[in-house]
Amino acid sequence: MLAVLLSLALAAPAPLRLADLLREAREKNPDLKAAAARVRAAQSAIAPAGALDDPMLMVQLWNSPVDFSTVPVMVQLSQNIPLGGKRGARTEIARADAAMADADLLQKQRDIETQVASAYFDLFLADRTQEIDDELQAILDVVLRASEARVSTGKGEQVELLRAQGAMVQLQSERETAIDHRRSSWARLAALLDRDPAALPAPAMEPRVLERLPDVAALSDRALRERPELLGKRAAVSGAQAQERLQRANRIPDLGVFVAGMHTFRNPEGISDFLFAGFQVNLPIFSGGKNQPRIASAQAQLIAAQEAQHAMRNRIASEVAESYAHLLAEKRHIDLHHQLIPIARQAVQSAESSYAAGRIDFTMVLDSARELRMHEMDLAMHLAAYEQRLAELQRAVGADIGLTQASEGGHEEHH
Repeated sequence: MLAVLLSLALAAPAPLRLADLLREAREKNPDLKAAAARVRAAQSAIAPAGALDDPMLMVQLWNSPVDFSTVPVMVQLSQNIPLGGKRGARTEIARADAAMADADLLQKQRDIETQVASAYFDLFLADRTQEIDDELQAILDVVLRASEARVSTGKGEQVELLRAQGAMVQLQSERETAIDHRRSSWARLAALLDRDPAALPAPAMEPRVLERLPDVAALSDRALRERPELLGKRAAVSGAQAQERLQRANRIPDLGVFVAGMHTFRNPEGISDFLFAGFQVNLPIFSGGKNQPRIASAQAQLIAAQEAQHAMRNRIASEVAESYAHLLAEKRHIDLHHQLIPIARQAVQSAESSYAAGRIDFTMVLDSARELRMHEMDLAMHLAAYEQRLAELQRAVGADIGLTQASEGGHEEHH
């Protein structure tokens, strides 16, 4: 017997761990790979943004007679030099773009992790539903045998047996619904992990409720420090400020410098080498009508970025408070159902004994069994909802607050 149990334990697949799935999603999710590539692209654009333009090399035949009695050849090298801090402003704009891309990657990662957790706990709920249906089937098997015995001895009515058989059929229908939910949950999870949705997954682990949770004020303060979206908004403000500086700097002309040398071949006068040097600037005669609207536009964009940052702070505080309230409500539901289920189980056992003794009718047994299933299903749903709310709160905070620990090591009394 021990050898059989050992072989079954070895053959059973290891349960899915949320921590492993989150790590796999970070490594394999295509959306995260795309966001990481955008970060690399934005970071690679920082150095070129502030670099000087390439110098211009010009070679020309300069003022040569048509008979080519002399051949003056000029070689000129010129370089444009932006003034007024334009290069620094362009570099800051590129840095802000890279910071926003990095914040977008972190936000996308949090979103994917929340979706993985949601699908994982839906998978747990489907698995737990099947376990509850198995328990109910065991109860109905006992009731069905008792009904058959009562009918065969003339102590019961045929309707009792028919209702017991009908309850078994209804249970099978509910089992099919749970199987469908399991397949649906795995399909969503497989897409996030870049796995084959047709593969059969291992069961999910039973989660638990966290023993301690920081207060909502501490979580809100942490969210305002670490939330990726807020980091992105701060980068957007920095980029808008740099854009305003760039538009103001555009009022200052750029400086173009050049140096040239000319050599005259077949020159009978003896002097064949000449040197030229100089600079040029554009005259901002017509720039007033162009620069001032651009500066005003940049200022408006800066105000928009600052207000968007303010709105994001308000939204983050609201999301943390709302998710925290939902989490506490789910915890209270779980605590109450841990009290209800032992009572409902005792009611089923008492109803089974009384029915076997002929003191109550079949309806009371069936109602007690269904009530037990309802409470067990409610507990499973509230437990899955608690973990999903915890995942949403963790996303709202922008940092780990214990989701992976809560996903393992469920309640010792498996209802």
